[in-house]
Amino acid sequence: MKNCYVYIRVSTDDQKNGFSPDNQKRACLEYAQNQGYHVKKIFDDGGKSGRTTDRPDFQEMLDRIKNNKDVDSIIFYKIDRFARNVSDFSETKKWLTSEGIELISVMEGNISNGSSLIANIFASVAEWESEVNGQRTRDALMQKFREGWQPSPLYLGYRSVGGEKERKTCEPDPYVAPIIKELFELYATGNYSILELQEWLSKKNVISRKGTGLGHSVIDNILRNPYYYGLIRWHGESKIGNHKPIIKKDLYDTCQYVLAKHRSFLVRRRKYDYLLRGFLYCYHCDQRYTAEPHPNHSINKPGSIEYYHCQKRDRNGCPAPYVEMSEIEQLVEQEFKKLEFSEEFVTTVVKKTKEVLEQNRTSASSTKQGLLNQMNALEARRNNLEDVLLDGTMDRESFKRRHNELQRQIMNLNDQLIELENKGKIDINLIEEVLAFTRNIHQAYTEAPKFLKRHYLRFFFEKIVVKNKKIYKVVPTPIFKLLKNRHEIIIRNSWLPREDSNLQPCD
Repeated sequence: MKNCYVYIRVSTDDQKNGFSPDNQKRACLEYAQNQGYHVKKIFDDGGKSGRTTDRPDFQEMLDRIKNNKDVDSIIFYKIDRFARNVSDFSETKKWLTSEGIELISVMEGNISNGSSLIANIFASVAEWESEVNGQRTRDALMQKFREGWQPSPLYLGYRSVGGEKERKTCEPDPYVAPIIKELFELYATGNYSILELQEWLSKKNVISRKGTGLGHSVIDNILRNPYYYGLIRWHGESKIGNHKPIIKKDLYDTCQYVLAKHRSFLVRRRKYDYLLRGFLYCYHCDQRYTAEPHPNHSINKPGSIEYYHCQKRDRNGCPAPYVEMSEIEQLVEQEFKKLEFSEEFVTTVVKKTKEVLEQNRTSASSTKQGLLNQMNALEARRNNLEDVLLDGTMDRESFKRRHNELQRQIMNLNDQLIELENKGKIDINLIEEVLAFTRNIHQAYTEAPKFLKRHYLRFFFEKIVVKNKKIYKVVPTPIFKLLKNRHEIIIRNSWLPREDSNLQPCD
C-alpha cells in the first residue's frame, strides 16, 4: 500500500462554495481509500490565502517530505486548494516531482505525469479567479464606505446587524457601548492613566475578541479612534458615517488633549499628589514648579514641611525662593473669591443639569438590562460546568479553574449592579455640587475634596505665575476667556496688579 499526505485549504469566502474543510477532507479520504492509499497525516491551512506558499501547514508538509521521504503522493481537492499562483505552483510541482512525489487532485486527477501545460493552465485560471475575487472584494468594501459604513472589522463597543459580509451594518452594543463612553469620560478628566483604565475595564469584564484583557496599546487606540464620534476612514478618505456615535466630538477632542499631555501631571501616577502641581510657573524662567516635603528642624514642629519651588532653582541658579505649600494654596484659594457667575448662566446650568440627569436615568435602565442579560448567560455557563463535573467528563483541576473565573465575572457584575443602583444618589450629589459651584464658586472650591479642586483649577486656570512667593498673574483657560467675554462670569475687583509689583491684568 502506498503512503500519502492529504492537504486541504480553505478561506472564508470558500466556505460558501462547497470548499469547507469537512467537504475537502471527506473527498480526499474517500479518494485515498478507493485508490489504496494510506493517509499518514492531514495538513490543514484553514483561513489561509493560496496566493503564496507561505502557509504554516503547507511548509510543514514540504519539510517532512524533504527530511523523511515517507510518502509517495500528496492528495488535495483541487489545484486552487494547492496554489493560486502559477510560478509558485510550477516551482513546487517541479521540486516534488524530482523527489518522486505525485500530485493528485481529486477533481483534476494525477497532474504529475505527462505535460505540465494542463496543470499550469489550471493554476493560471486559479490565479485569475483569485485576482478577480480580490478586486470584487475591494470594490464592495469601497462601495460600503461610499454608502457611509466602515468597511473594516467592527470596533469594540459595536455589534453587527443585518446583511452578509460587506452588506452588514452595525449598532452600539447595549452593554459595552456605555462602558466605552464612560472610558472616554474618565480619561478626559485627566485623573486616570491608561494602566488604571486597564484595571477598570477588567473589572467590567470587557475583553478582546480572543478572550484576553485589553492591552495598553488597545486602550490607547480606542481613545485615539475618531470612529467613536462618527468619523469613518478608508484608503486615505474620511467622512461622517451612518453609524450611531458613542461619544460627542468635544469629548473626543478633550481626550486627544489629555493624550498629548501624557508626560505631564494629567495622567501620571505620583508618589506625592500635590494640589497645585502643573499649575504654578516661575516668573523668572517660566518653568513649572515642583513640590516635595523637606525635613522640619524646628523643635516645636517636628516632622516635615512641604514646599513648591522652581525646578531650576538648585540646578541653574534660578533666584525664585521656595514657597510653603499652605501659603501659596491659600493665595490661590483667594483668587476664587473674585469669581462669580451671572444669574443667566446659573439658570442655563441648572436646565442642562436636569437634562443630563434624565439622560443618565434612561441610560441606567438600558445598562441594567444588559448587565442582567450577561449575568444570566454567565450563570447558565456555570450551571453547565457544574453538570459536566457531575457527569465525570471534566477533571477537577480544570473545573476549579474555569468555575473560579466564572464566579469572578459574576461577582464583578454584581458589583456593577450595586454601583448602578447607587448612581441615582450620585446624580443627585452631582446636581448639588454643580449648583453650589455656580452659585458660590469660592465656597464650592474650599469645601471640595482635592480631586474636585483640581477640576475647578483646570476649568479656570491655564497657569498661575509666581514671583517672590506671591501670585504675579493668572492665565485663564480658553473656556474661561470665552465666559468672561460673554459676560457670563463676573470678576469682582477685577484681576488688577498686585500691591507689591508693577503687574498687568490677566490676559
